[in-house]
Amino acid sequence: MGKINDTIADAKKAVNELIKEARDKKLEPEPGRTMMESFENRVNQVLNKARDDAGSSAQKSLSESNNLKAMVTAGSKGSFINISQMTACVGQQNVEGKRIPFGFAGRTLPHFSQNDNGPESRGFVQNSYLRGLTPEEFFFHAMGGREGLIDTAVKTSETGYIQRRLVKAMEDIMVKYDGTVRNSLGDVIQFLYGEDGMDAVWIERQKLDTLGMKKAEFDNVFRYKLDDENWRPTYMSPEQADDLKTIRDIRIVFEAEIQKLEADRLQLGTEIATTGDITWPMPVNLKRLIWNAQKTFKIDLRRPSDMHPMEIVEAMDKLQERLKVVPGDDAMSIEAQKNATLLFNILLRSTFASKRILKEYKLTRESFEWVIGEIESRFHQSLVAPGEMIGCVAAQSIGE
Repeated sequence: MGKINDTIADAKKAVNELIKEARDKKLEPEPGRTMMESFENRVNQVLNKARDDAGSSAQKSLSESNNLKAMVTAGSKGSFINISQMTACVGQQNVEGKRIPFGFAGRTLPHFSQNDNGPESRGFVQNSYLRGLTPEEFFFHAMGGREGLIDTAVKTSETGYIQRRLVKAMEDIMVKYDGTVRNSLGDVIQFLYGEDGMDAVWIERQKLDTLGMKKAEFDNVFRYKLDDENWRPTYMSPEQADDLKTIRDIRIVFEAEIQKLEADRLQLGTEIATTGDITWPMPVNLKRLIWNAQKTFKIDLRRPSDMHPMEIVEAMDKLQERLKVVPGDDAMSIEAQKNATLLFNILLRSTFASKRILKEYKLTRESFEWVIGEIESRFHQSLVAPGEMIGCVAAQSIGE
């Protein structure tokens, strides 16, 4: 409780400093904003941060068995802001996206001085719902709440009509048996649904490990120390290690594997994931499949795998060839197939690199073959079914 009060007190102090700066004409206007807009924006930032910080402190004090916290964490209903407002601080009330405006004679309510731009007089509610609101806070809260109710009532009819128009415009768009997306006249809308042919039902966000890795970590996870004479890995037999070092054809295969992984990493960083986001929507949750294999086949992580690294590389190459989205051998089909499976193949190569299978997952031959089979069947299951009325799906999704 003391930490929450300190957080709010610090925020109020920061707002008073901003007011002093503005009065002394020391406040710098932000690009594209007037002095008053800049002031209001910075005050809002400070007060919203105070609410979030106070809420964060309150959430940490809740035990893992707290039912409200469990409900929010599970994603059933509610957000952490709801918990923050209940237990720590309700926060700034807004009307039309701004702090409560002065209504008459330079005041929001008769309880405050003229031209008072402080947090309390402009709608900041420092109490939580649990502690209860003061009369002034209650009034400001009612102002913000009424706007919310009006918005909800107005938006319902507007969004309902927008959704109906969208559905009527797109209701005849469907996926045909040749994989194209067409309307009732046969006009092509898309040559491949979503450019990758995947049904969104089977898609979930997956982490691209290589994006967040430094060079040393990347080498540690993927690269074999083939030039080190003293290299004796515990995750493979001495004979296998000698094969990797001495047989030229095998060595070339693993040098090619690491080069491909490095090229994937570069392409991700420079062309695909330029925003720095390391999780992307893709079919077939690979990490969950590995976890299932380890549990189903009772993998002992202390024992080395019974697989040769060459088996893994060959199996992965064959699997990637079998993951077909666009059939056909002409140049356009080959290019479309490459684009449709590009991101998934990058994920596949980084997750099922030979060294990771042997050192990290310790999969046996039996469990690895099961995983390969599951990936193939689930990938084909993830492809959109011909006859899917994706126009209605798109219209409903936008309306939602």
